[in-house]
Amino acid sequence: MVELNWHDYLVMVSFVASIAGIVLLSDNRNSQPTDARTLSEEILMKMSFTYWIVYCISFFGLKLHLPEDSWLLLSLKLTTVLSYLLTASSILSLPLQRMAVRQVED
Repeated sequence: MVELNWHDYLVMVSFVASIAGIVLLSDNRNSQPTDARTLSEEILMKMSFTYWIVYCISFFGLKLHLPEDSWLLLSLKLTTVLSYLLTASSILSLPLQRMAVRQVED
């Protein structure tokens, strides 16, 4: 059995919250975005949630007892790092995209 600490529980809660976020964003399929700005913001939010779900899955995959020289362990570590960085870049690009749209409008 794997012992879990407070960080593991926090990742579990954020995993469930990310799934709920994708469901809520996908729920309004009937109302299409009116402009490109709204569509790009929605896509960035979905990307952030999706990358975070991949991070959570690979994070808990690292909790499995795998041999140190396993190719699966190495790929899980790489996936964890890349999905974390992609999540951060998606989150950071949302306000940057809003500022760029605001400058074009002015």
